[in-house]
Amino acid sequence: MLASLFSSPTLQVTVSEDIVFLHPIDGDYPTQDPVLRGTVLLSLPARKAVKEIRVVFEGLCDVWGGDNYPYESTFVLRKNLEYDFGGEVLEAGKHAFNFSFIIPSSADSSQRSLYGRTRYYVKATAVFDQVLSATVNSAPVVVWLSPTPTAPGEIPQPMNWAIEHFSNEVGPVGVGFASPHLTVGSLANIRLSLLGPPQPLTIVSVKAVLVQQFEIIYKDGTVARPKPNKYTLLKVDQRASPSLVIPIHNPATCQQNPDPLPVVLPEPSAVTSTTCAANGLVVPEAPEAYRPVSSCCKIEPDVPIPDPTPLARVTVGQEFHHSRICRIPDDNLVRATTLPGSNARIVVSHQLHVEIRYRKDGDDEDMMLSIGKPIVITGCCALLDNLYLPAYRQSAPVKTVEKPLESHCMCNMSTKMLLDRDGEELQRAGAIDSPGASERNIGVGVDKSPSINDALALPAYLARPSSDNAVILDSGYSTPASRSVYDE
Repeated sequence: MLASLFSSPTLQVTVSEDIVFLHPIDGDYPTQDPVLRGTVLLSLPARKAVKEIRVVFEGLCDVWGGDNYPYESTFVLRKNLEYDFGGEVLEAGKHAFNFSFIIPSSADSSQRSLYGRTRYYVKATAVFDQVLSATVNSAPVVVWLSPTPTAPGEIPQPMNWAIEHFSNEVGPVGVGFASPHLTVGSLANIRLSLLGPPQPLTIVSVKAVLVQQFEIIYKDGTVARPKPNKYTLLKVDQRASPSLVIPIHNPATCQQNPDPLPVVLPEPSAVTSTTCAANGLVVPEAPEAYRPVSSCCKIEPDVPIPDPTPLARVTVGQEFHHSRICRIPDDNLVRATTLPGSNARIVVSHQLHVEIRYRKDGDDEDMMLSIGKPIVITGCCALLDNLYLPAYRQSAPVKTVEKPLESHCMCNMSTKMLLDRDGEELQRAGAIDSPGASERNIGVGVDKSPSINDALALPAYLARPSSDNAVILDSGYSTPASRSVYDE
């Protein structure tokens, strides 16, 4: 009894989801505005007369356009909800009240950058009909509003576009860009095709550059455009992800002789010594003991390795194809693209450029050809786990879930996790040749692929033809099998 006299009432706010996805639409079209739902929990140690409970959902935006621009703060959204009790006396205990707010799809999304931030939170206030304890406030609960170009509840769609260009010095050029889910921190595939330069060229380097432009809109209509930021997309596909492949001895690249293994003789059949390949070549069938899990050939981790300098030497009429996997920087550098129809005060736009640096014979200076177009990058929170409910089970889990799983984003996922999830799609997007039995993993030569278990794969690799004037295929890897010259 005495403890209740000296205890104070408490007020707590919980929301059903702390990440809300917005899908703004440019134009006078009906929108599917999301709804933020939550609960206010009032804990009373003793009987009290309550006047009202107020719940406020508001967003505050701070902007700064850089040098010679002022710092400005303003509310971009504010919604109130009141429970009028009229001095009703509530008994001691816990009292829960539900609330909901409709969030306009055109609302300014949450933002944090060098030029300002936009933040949303929910807080509640209980007003009592007493002089000594007039009000009690809850701690604010942060809500993150994330823009998405897809309909509410859908994950970002795959992106795949190509640009064709003709240059007098380089000839026909094709640039492609593909990503299973183009978000902040995701993986993407960059493709380059030179269909035959009119003069000999030295390809010095190929890189992808992401240009990020901010526009700061003030309350009086003033627009500040700071200098854009440029980020070079790092190549992450130099080595195979350890979970995508198994270590297999490769006599073409490894000089160490493994211990001899017992040969398992095949069952008697009509054809045991040779096998006919798809192109009509007869290759010997490798015995099962030739394909052990290797103890000498270890799979190297995903360690960035610079490209060779120069990247390639292309003669007149020779084709050059290059493919690489890159990763978009995390949200500390790159912010989500502002979508049309959004009332954002901090507008972000992106352009992707593929820069080809080359040198003509007899010239000492490098030339550069840049090809690009605008792209839309979704926020890093647009993951399947955040957009969909978990799968149902036949039986309930043994452990009781005391609190829900914390939301994670693409930035917290390692490169290995992304390769495990999107590796096959990225491989298909960047495939230069049609996939076959001897090429299954991300840019990995057949000597590193589990398809080596195919009886045709290893002999076909060892017997592969070579030429000096054909098509240069460069998948961006340093392995001998991934950068070679083949006849058409």
